[in-house]
Amino acid sequence: MSNLAALTAQRDGLLKKIREIEAPGNGVEKILEAIKNQRWYFFKNKQKVFMDRNTGILWANLDYYPYNVEYSAGAIEEVIMKFAENNDTGFKKWRLPEFDEFCCIMNDKKFPFMKYNNTNKINMFGKWIPASWWVFRHKELGYYYDFEFRTSMMWRAYNLPCTSCLVEGLDYEKNVAPENKVYTEKERLQFTLDLFTKNELWPIFDDAEVTELYKQIYFEKPKLLAQLQELQTQIKGLQKVTLLSSDFDYTALLAKYDIKAIDTSLIKYYQAVQQWCRELMEKVDSYEEQKASVIKDFNLISLKLSKKYEANSNLTEAENILLCDRQHFFQKNFSLGMNSVKTKILAVKKQADALEYRIDEIDEGENSLRELAELEQEKRASFAFLAENTSKIIKNALRKIEYFEANHTFVMNAINIWENWTEGYRVFKTTYKEDMKNDCEDDGIEEEIWSAWYQDWQQLRYAIELKMQPVIERGLRGSMPTNKEVKTSVPEQLIHILDDYKKQIDKFYKEERKGIYQKFAFQAGGDLQEKFETESSLYKFVAMLQSELQDIIFNCKNAEDRVWILNWANSLLDIQIDEVLKFVANNDLQKISHTILAEFAALKQKNYDIYLADAKAYSEEKARREKAYNSLIFKMRKDLAK
Repeated sequence: MSNLAALTAQRDGLLKKIREIEAPGNGVEKILEAIKNQRWYFFKNKQKVFMDRNTGILWANLDYYPYNVEYSAGAIEEVIMKFAENNDTGFKKWRLPEFDEFCCIMNDKKFPFMKYNNTNKINMFGKWIPASWWVFRHKELGYYYDFEFRTSMMWRAYNLPCTSCLVEGLDYEKNVAPENKVYTEKERLQFTLDLFTKNELWPIFDDAEVTELYKQIYFEKPKLLAQLQELQTQIKGLQKVTLLSSDFDYTALLAKYDIKAIDTSLIKYYQAVQQWCRELMEKVDSYEEQKASVIKDFNLISLKLSKKYEANSNLTEAENILLCDRQHFFQKNFSLGMNSVKTKILAVKKQADALEYRIDEIDEGENSLRELAELEQEKRASFAFLAENTSKIIKNALRKIEYFEANHTFVMNAINIWENWTEGYRVFKTTYKEDMKNDCEDDGIEEEIWSAWYQDWQQLRYAIELKMQPVIERGLRGSMPTNKEVKTSVPEQLIHILDDYKKQIDKFYKEERKGIYQKFAFQAGGDLQEKFETESSLYKFVAMLQSELQDIIFNCKNAEDRVWILNWANSLLDIQIDEVLKFVANNDLQKISHTILAEFAALKQKNYDIYLADAKAYSEEKARREKAYNSLIFKMRKDLAK
């Protein structure tokens, strides 16, 4: 697919250049206006000739042609013939000019190379021409020229060869004549422009910008279009080989449609939409055949996700929102929806069919002109935009299929995680709560006490639940490369240690929380000691979580992945510190010194991200923080015991 992407990038670059050339104001109007105001043309790519716009005749460029030479008597045409045989202009049929042709150019004061005043003319055959030794042809009288005698055998004369090869067999001179009544001025000028373009001439205009504009339109643009066509052919060939993919280039299909004509004709519009939809459906059907097994696997997944979420009365509003949003996330990202793709494309075709039917219905009525006009004025998407949007629908679905095919294990595990975590939270809110209630009531512990424990438990579980979906989202965005090869992906490892942390929390509240209460139930200030021991116990699980995280973090190859994991985990790593600070503030515990509280609060300011480049430094900082936490908890409990 890299070849296709590269070709597409080249194609897009060519299209951009072509659009710049075709931009408003960069048209032939400027060139035609320049032709109107200019008679004589030299050429960038044919330096040895110049042309008379009025006749289309090419003349030898005197800067390159030895026009002033000696001739032997009786051999006036020898140089002309030699020039005709050996010239490298690329043009044939060179000759001496006719007398009328010669007078026509010489009598134009803007004729190149001629500098003379009104007195430097002679009258020859009733026409005034510059007095020089020029050789020309007269149909009736043969050659005429003024000459300077050198020897009895040699003459010196000037000659200016010409050729009518560009306009031979054409009525060019009559067509461009200002007095021509058949053609408009623009059409007359177009004859000259056509003469340039058909003979691949690059004329030099008096205005350098027009010369450059001509080059862009008639030399650069054709080359760009040829390159574009070649790229389109290559792209089309690659697409035939690869069928559909997430790199599907709809513009290759679109190239054969005349978008401008389609958008200006309702009939062409609905016919093009119908054809476009049929082409896409054929490609989708073919793709489904190729990927039948993959699509079948994930259609089964779609069935699990398709069920509408129903709010659970045992859950709080926030918890219901969390689970509902989570299910919506999985539905959006893990349902292939090829049937949905087909439905959307067929819906577009159905609208085109309806447009065709409406036109047929109007044709049967008596107010067709008005009704067709009203129909024509209705707003509808341009064909190019419609094509782009339907392509987007297909590419989004294909991107999922390709991802699922390449990451089958991760996707299947993610779906199982969604099911297990959703069901596990419902069990937590029903069975676990009921078990705690029954266990505490059997020991005579009041509801006010055990319900407060459950509230703390619920707060921790909810915080853990919030961490699951971001890991799946990160997994969908792409892989997280590791230094050492691992059996499971980094996101799956994170889910695993998060699940272990959740199980440790559950086990603590089911098996240990009551024992801590009973340990301090009958001591003075026992409720405070109980709280601090509880938080100290819970912090052990945080420390274990962080140790497992450390191994994952420092196996990540990319620094940005390490930072992402740390940012993802930070709120869990600080949760016990936050709980202690909140408890102290709510209970106004004056016995605890401000110094100890300040040091405890400062634990949150220790940023692990500065140690992410060094595993040993990170580990040492983690150990220091754990030691500081336990030490400060002990000091707090000591202050409370005074």
